[in-house]
Amino acid sequence: MSIIQLKEADCRNCYKCIRSCPVKSITFHDDQARILEDECVLCGKCTLICPQNAKQIASDLDSVRAMLERRERVVVSLAPSFIAAFPGCTFEQVSGALLRLGFAAVEETAIGATRVSEAYAGILQNHTQDNLITTCCPTVVLLVQKYFPELLPQLAHVASPAVAHAKLLREAYGKDAKVCFIGPCISKKQEARDSGEIDAVLMFGELNDWFRREGIDVEHQSAKDARPMRHTISRLYPVPGGIIKTIPPEQRTGYTAIAIDGLDRCIRVLQDIRDSHISGYLLELSSCVDSCVGGPAMHEYDRAPSFLLSKEAVYGFSRREEAGAQPQSEPLHVPMGAEYPSLHSEEPMPTEEEIAAILRSIGKVSPSDMLNCGGCGYDTCREKAIAVYRGKANVRMCLPYMRQRAESTANTILDNTPNALISLDHELRILDFNPSAVRLFNLNHDCIGMEASLFLNMDKLSTILETGENVMNERCRTAIYDLMVEQSIISMPNHEYLVIVKDISVEEESLQAMEKMRRETLETAQAVIDKQMRVAQEIASLLGETTGETKAALLHLKASLNGGERL
Repeated sequence: MSIIQLKEADCRNCYKCIRSCPVKSITFHDDQARILEDECVLCGKCTLICPQNAKQIASDLDSVRAMLERRERVVVSLAPSFIAAFPGCTFEQVSGALLRLGFAAVEETAIGATRVSEAYAGILQNHTQDNLITTCCPTVVLLVQKYFPELLPQLAHVASPAVAHAKLLREAYGKDAKVCFIGPCISKKQEARDSGEIDAVLMFGELNDWFRREGIDVEHQSAKDARPMRHTISRLYPVPGGIIKTIPPEQRTGYTAIAIDGLDRCIRVLQDIRDSHISGYLLELSSCVDSCVGGPAMHEYDRAPSFLLSKEAVYGFSRREEAGAQPQSEPLHVPMGAEYPSLHSEEPMPTEEEIAAILRSIGKVSPSDMLNCGGCGYDTCREKAIAVYRGKANVRMCLPYMRQRAESTANTILDNTPNALISLDHELRILDFNPSAVRLFNLNHDCIGMEASLFLNMDKLSTILETGENVMNERCRTAIYDLMVEQSIISMPNHEYLVIVKDISVEEESLQAMEKMRRETLETAQAVIDKQMRVAQEIASLLGETTGETKAALLHLKASLNGGERL
């Protein structure tokens, strides 16, 4: 399962995650951002800046609760930055709260840090490396493995404090003990998977939510059998320069010690070492600005104080003198070696001709077209073109190009539509109009600012003002030229209006002509019918007279014939 998970329905094409990603390990397909796991270094920036909260961190909380329900022996390795995550709370109070949740024991990860510093000191004293790059930050380790494989020999082949402490805890509590690391780091989850030494990782925000659900108030807890560590200087690990301070100057003779925090700065330093062949440095690299007290989980944690207060809390905690029983794992020693193989994958590189072709497809043919605005998430248009070639981006991500294209399309439609379009301000004065409006109303630049009622029929505007409903396809006559039109009035943002006018004068004249022809045809047909009726009546009258005369003649003839018989 991916450590950084996406809620696809919430991604809104803002490209903010790509813009913030130092290694550009985010691709964009089907209107969705997707994490490229093979390229991601788990710095967590994308989870913090997503405006839709579309990126979530995979949680081990259910797994931890299940282990506790099965009554397994689960031991906590508590990162020293807890002192900033739970301001005002002591190690004893946080330990007491964790023990109430069911954990078997709680110890400080800084115990492992002590052994790590000893291993670093041994490497520095032997002068076996040109530079020594610390391996306490899993994100920095991933960065070197994936993007600077040529610098792998300069990584300290030493386990991180969390992994080192996990080994010590198993030595102290038994091989069957489960180890749960609690801290501010996302990439610790990947380190747990890769090392196999850590069974689960919880972040401070998850722990705080768990305390709330269980009704545990950390400030009112205590643990009489809590065992704070003795070598307290290792508690400085979570602040910039803290690792260097744990190695005495006499043990790093011949090396210049520098602490760098922030992934962008770490990348620049690694580039300098690779390209300029710099040597003689002890490099404490931390991917998070302000080091671990500025970790991703600390930003989400609603009780975390500012960096200055956090740093002061860490320094105060490191100066605290401890008494009582020593933690079980602190006096122990385990092998500290670790291997960090290359995870680099070579990406295809387009030719200059292929880059130029991609740039031309988004209207970039000259240096002046290369805006390098960063709206797509990439620093330069060239970087974006390379990402398109590699299938990580698409041309539609260029916002200036898409805006220019949309404006061009819109202008083409506006310039060629046969309907007159007139925009009005909140006082119903003319703001703008298209060429069809010029032809229909003989408008010119001087008409801008004039009252629309001089040209248009605005009788139906009250309908919009009263009901909020637009007026559509109203047949009316214009205030000028007495044209018959079909008019729509549409309410726009900022109390502006768009009037769409379709000239139907020719259509109206055609309808009137057809109506006249229909009336004339009906009148002609009625006249013919009337005449036919008169003719029929006259014929009937004539037929009646003729029939009467014929009947009389025939009767007379019959009588004559009858009289002849009597003779």
